[in-house]
Amino acid sequence: MGFIIIPFIILAVAIFFLQGESHERRIHTEVQSIGGEVISIERKVFGRGPFVLVGKGQVVYRIEYQVGTTRKEGWVKFGSLFGPDWRL
Repeated sequence: MGFIIIPFIILAVAIFFLQGESHERRIHTEVQSIGGEVISIERKVFGRGPFVLVGKGQVVYRIEYQVGTTRKEGWVKFGSLFGPDWRL
């Protein structure tokens, strides 16, 4: 029985990390498109940020970035039916 569960656990961990890398690439691309540079990205496991509803399977990130000499904070929620919800 254990030999059946182990591959599923490995697959779930791999998907978790690949999803995180994909989200970070999209965040960098979006911030660069507005002329900014990403300083930090923080995945919010328990926080919702500015989003009222965060459903199962949705992931929220807090982004710190800089445009020119101004440091800013932004948020994005992935996993929505209509695509990412950006708050930059």
